[in-house]
Amino acid sequence: MRWLIFVQYLAILILESLPTFTAIRRDEMCRFPGKWEGTWFQSGVRSPITIEMNQLSSKGRCLASDGDKFLVVDDKSVCYRCIVIHEKHINVLQYKETFCHDRNNLYNLCSLITGDALLYSMFRLNAQPVHCPFKPPMTFTYSRGHGECKNPVSSLDGCIEESRIVLRYQACPDVSGTESAVEELECVATWKEGSSRYLVGKVSHSHITSNEDRFRCFVYEKANPLQGNENTLNRNEGYNTFLSGEYGTSSKNHENFDFRLAQSGDATCNGLFSPMEGSRTMALKKAPIPNKCKYPGWLTYFQHWHTLDYRKSYTFHHRNTTLKISNNSAVDMSHSGAVSDASDFMALATGKKTFLTENGEIRLVCSEIKSLNHSSVNVVAHFTVGCQSGYVCLWFYRRDIHVIEVQSGPTTRRIEDACHPSHFESNTPFITLVTTNPEPRECPYGGKFSVAGISQMERQKRSPVTNPKAISNLNIEEYQINRMGSQGGRKRRRRNDQDKEEPCEDEVTTLEVGCNNIDSLEFRSQCSSSSVISEYSCHGRWTENDTNFLITTPQSRTSIGAKRYCFIYKEVGSIIHFSSSSQSCVRNINTGVEGVLAFNATKIDDAKNMTAS
Repeated sequence: MRWLIFVQYLAILILESLPTFTAIRRDEMCRFPGKWEGTWFQSGVRSPITIEMNQLSSKGRCLASDGDKFLVVDDKSVCYRCIVIHEKHINVLQYKETFCHDRNNLYNLCSLITGDALLYSMFRLNAQPVHCPFKPPMTFTYSRGHGECKNPVSSLDGCIEESRIVLRYQACPDVSGTESAVEELECVATWKEGSSRYLVGKVSHSHITSNEDRFRCFVYEKANPLQGNENTLNRNEGYNTFLSGEYGTSSKNHENFDFRLAQSGDATCNGLFSPMEGSRTMALKKAPIPNKCKYPGWLTYFQHWHTLDYRKSYTFHHRNTTLKISNNSAVDMSHSGAVSDASDFMALATGKKTFLTENGEIRLVCSEIKSLNHSSVNVVAHFTVGCQSGYVCLWFYRRDIHVIEVQSGPTTRRIEDACHPSHFESNTPFITLVTTNPEPRECPYGGKFSVAGISQMERQKRSPVTNPKAISNLNIEEYQINRMGSQGGRKRRRRNDQDKEEPCEDEVTTLEVGCNNIDSLEFRSQCSSSSVISEYSCHGRWTENDTNFLITTPQSRTSIGAKRYCFIYKEVGSIIHFSSSSQSCVRNINTGVEGVLAFNATKIDDAKNMTAS
């Protein structure tokens, strides 16, 4: 029995003296968690740290692991160390490590890490951001260690993305170290540790040059529920109490906040234990909620609207208090021959651009109705574009049940300035919006017209053509205005398969309006077959200052063609001058000369006579 005990004891000694073999046996199984793979930033480390399979680029390869403990070897310097890694968030890893040692086993090395060992933080690069815990609008006071800056009050505003906020710091004349500044904060990770809550974010401002300046760690605490209820009840009483010198000083108000937080002074979380101590401390309080109103029923009867080219969508949300404008990435107009950007076309036609053609999502919250009737409404809206916010004056016009137009003024910081006559100009460009399925309407000027002078400005700019017939054909094909397929026994004809012996050209010579259907507008060629080159369905129309506007849908469009067209036309004597746009119903256009498609039409027969014959 004693001999057996001696053999077991000897075996244990041998195994402990051969840690390398144990590690080697576990080498193939040792991998860092797959969700950690990627590139990371660590303060003081110049190059990004890469984690991939069993490799930790700044440390070496993993030999053995047990839970959060990893035995890592750097083959270049033959350095063995234990690294204990804690995942605080999918975007944040924190670790402690030993110094370099000779070969040893995992547990012996890890036992050398003491509780006061330095804690390192790694932040994921190109991380998917998270929602920020602070819901704007808020106001705050702050301190850099030289006293609390309370007056004027600083503010925290929101962005389109809930993962970003804007901090607007005010300078306090009586507090040293304070200055006016604007910083954007993108929230990267949040987690709770004991009674403390932590946030890692990326700060952006004009002086940022590296990730050392960009990454910051915060520790924060929420107000207790009773205190939060008191703040909610008092929130809309204004800023008087907050702006007074009593904020954060008296025994009654010393905890009058919704959040209190402290910020690190560098790109680590070291030394952050309390929201009362840090490089910068802040007390956040919910600000008075801006006024809200509802957009009128005739505007929100349809929740979804589109620009004519479908590049932008206008959608009403939150019980018709909010309008969101977003880009429609599914629309590809790159080959349609249309102008590539609506703002460029309007700038060309009017010499101006408009706020509503900005790229990116725009959020417009109804703040005040200035005037309202059955056909128009003037609204002051609180806007948010990216991280910019303020107020803008909007005019909506009802042109038809399925057609509206909107004008926007310049943006302002104050609500009272938005619709002031000195800010809003009546000649601001219009943006035309339609519903997804507008109803057909009777087309104007029913009858048969001869067509002359077809031209297209943008096509000629891209590919100059001197042959008038060629210009006509290019316009009709590219602006879809594409020719019909096989319909009614008429076979679609293409230039590359035309009968060379037939002298007939597919040049548009006539326009038939309301002849086959009262809502149809057809372009025809001079060929004996009288084939339809293109057909449109008419929708809403209106007249403004002797200029007429007609919304149409190409019935023969292809997948890359325009969704809607606006025909702008004027009647001068016996001639009607037409221009068209696939972006909006532009004003100040030379009809019959400018536009995506321009032509002149002279009536040669009535629709009734043609139907009777």
